[in-house]
Amino acid sequence: MTTALPEIAATVTHSYGSYPIYSDWDLLDSVGSQLLELGLTGPVYIISDDRVFPLHGRRVQRSCQVSRIEAHCFIVPAGEPSKSLELSEAIYSWLAERKAERGHGVLAVGGGVVGDLAGFVSATFLRGMPLVQVPTSMAAMVDASIGGKVAVNLPHGKNLVGSFYQPRAVVADPSALVTLGKRELAEGWAEAIKAAFILDPGLLDIFEEHAEDLMALEPEVSLQVIRRSIAIKAGIVTEDERETLGRRILLNYGHTVGHALEASTGYGRYMHGEGVSVGMMAAAFISYHMGLLSEEVFHRQQRLLQRFDLPLTAPDGEPELVLQTMSMDKKTVAGSIRWVLLENVGKTAVRRDVPPELVETAVRTFVGRDATGRLS
Repeated sequence: MTTALPEIAATVTHSYGSYPIYSDWDLLDSVGSQLLELGLTGPVYIISDDRVFPLHGRRVQRSCQVSRIEAHCFIVPAGEPSKSLELSEAIYSWLAERKAERGHGVLAVGGGVVGDLAGFVSATFLRGMPLVQVPTSMAAMVDASIGGKVAVNLPHGKNLVGSFYQPRAVVADPSALVTLGKRELAEGWAEAIKAAFILDPGLLDIFEEHAEDLMALEPEVSLQVIRRSIAIKAGIVTEDERETLGRRILLNYGHTVGHALEASTGYGRYMHGEGVSVGMMAAAFISYHMGLLSEEVFHRQQRLLQRFDLPLTAPDGEPELVLQTMSMDKKTVAGSIRWVLLENVGKTAVRRDVPPELVETAVRTFVGRDATGRLS
């Protein structure tokens, strides 16, 4: 059992201070001692889902009890539909019934859905309670838990009601990933692959050299890639906390089509990383046809996503619905979507001048039963 504080994988500096991101094997057993180091002596309120809690939430609760921290638990249904105002209100009532105070902590134990929901509740109840993110999925570890974006969905689109609310710490334990199925693991790696293509050619080389090791969660290389991915996200957030300087938006590569695909299929058919994978291919298609990207890099991305068994097309999606949902994208300015496009590995461009007809062609090439996934 881990008893000492682990090495910090990265630190996020923001407008109100900074926070550490810890990443090492078996950290879930030391969450209680880490809370004490943060000055959170309890009570704390663990928010988790009905799949994660039996596997990892109990482990976190026991760690709190060992550190003499009173821990209450609220369990939500697993899945994107839990990111709702209705469920947020239910958690508000639960916190009020337990007389939660502004100095008590909220622990988000789960994947991106739990992190977003618990973070949103933490940001808004009593005008803000301390939040600690304990991500248990790959996508949450390398992306969603870092940076303070918290939100819930509306029927009109994903993450439309939310805030920037930074946690006190992030505790990322790769041992939680051992319980994931291959599909869940692969969709999480999609976010890290995205970061490698847009920001870190060296990391991309590691993905290409060790794809099978990473899918098998080989401990040494997996921890190396997770920590490196965490450092990328932490660096971007530190530079552009509220996505106002044009730097943080780069992390949305693949998300314009990906989010629209998720929303238009009811958040149940495609996992987030699967939507991002299809979205990356659509964005690369647009990049190629705008003369920005070589055919070689397009196919390099295609091959790597295939090696992780990620979808390149979404035959079950409806192109018209995806196009309609994209009009609600948060990156839209004056009716024009800001597209994050790829020029080369490690080099991106943000463009507002993508022709609508090219957007439609890209969506139809990668979404729908007639999708081909080809450049021409």
